[in-house]
Amino acid sequence: MGAREIDLVFHRRPSAAATVALAVLGMSAGFKMGNNKPRIRAMWEDVEVNPTHLKAFGDICGLPPQTEYFHPLYPLTLGFPLIMRILGHKQAPLMLFRTLNTRLLVIAHRRIGAHERLSLTCETGAVRIAPNGLEIDLSTVVRIGAEPVWESLHTFFYRGNFGEPQSSDGHSTRLSVRSDCNLWSSWRLPNGIGWRFARISGDSNALHYSSWYAKGFGFERAFAQPILILTRSLNALPAFDIPRFRLDTLLKGPVYYGSAVYIKGMTRKTGIRFDIHSGENPRPSMCCELIY
Repeated sequence: MGAREIDLVFHRRPSAAATVALAVLGMSAGFKMGNNKPRIRAMWEDVEVNPTHLKAFGDICGLPPQTEYFHPLYPLTLGFPLIMRILGHKQAPLMLFRTLNTRLLVIAHRRIGAHERLSLTCETGAVRIAPNGLEIDLSTVVRIGAEPVWESLHTFFYRGNFGEPQSSDGHSTRLSVRSDCNLWSSWRLPNGIGWRFARISGDSNALHYSSWYAKGFGFERAFAQPILILTRSLNALPAFDIPRFRLDTLLKGPVYYGSAVYIKGMTRKTGIRFDIHSGENPRPSMCCELIY
C-alpha cells in the first residue's frame, strides 16, 4: 500500500452498524483543495449472491422472480455498503453524515447470472468544487474472473463553500428538464418500507427512514433510496429487457413515501430519455437517460 493509497479488504458484506460507528469515531471534518487526500479503495472478492437477499430485493421492488439472471441494478446493493465504508473513512474528504447522492451512472456490459461468483472494487475518483458545495466521484466495478461485467459511478455532494466552482463534464446540461416528455406510466410508493430497504440496499442513511432526521436537513419527511425508485421505474418502462445499456441519472429531489410516482419520457434512436416525478411536484425528482 502506497503512502497515498488506502486499501480496505472485505470477505463479507460490510456491517452498516460498524460503518456508522467508524464514521463517528474517525469523523473527517475539514477539507481544502490541494491537500492531496489519498485514494481509498474497497475490495470484496469471491462474492456469492445470497438467494434470500436477492428475493428480498425483488419483492420490495416489485420484480418477477430472479432465477437465471438478476436485475441489472441489483449490483448497486452489493457495492453500496463498500461505498458507505469509504465515505465513512477518516481520510474521506468530509464526514459521512453530510453527503447527498446527486448522480448515478450504471453501465451494464452483459447479463449476470444469479449463480456466478463476483468480485467488487470500489474506489474514490475525482473531487470537484461545485456551486454551493463539493463533489466526489466513487466508482464500482464488478468482475467475473478478469472480465468487467458491470460498472457504476456515484457522485456525492457536500454542501458548503469550498472556493470557486470548477467546470463539470456537461451531464447536468444534457439531462436538463424536458417539457416535451409524455406520461408513460405511474405507480405508488408505499409507506413504511424505508428501513427494510435500507437493510437490503446498504444505503442506511437515516434520511430514508427517519422523518425527524430528514426534516433537520430541510426535507418535508423521509424519502426513498434512489436504488429503489430507479429499479421500480425501470421495471415500469415499456419492454425493459436489454443485456447491455448505459443509464445516467441526475438525482434532483426526493421521492416521498406514500406519493404517486409518474414517469414521463420520449424515445430516441439510441434509447430513451425519461424523468421521474413525485406527487404534485411539477419538477422531476430524477432526470434519466437510458442508452441501449
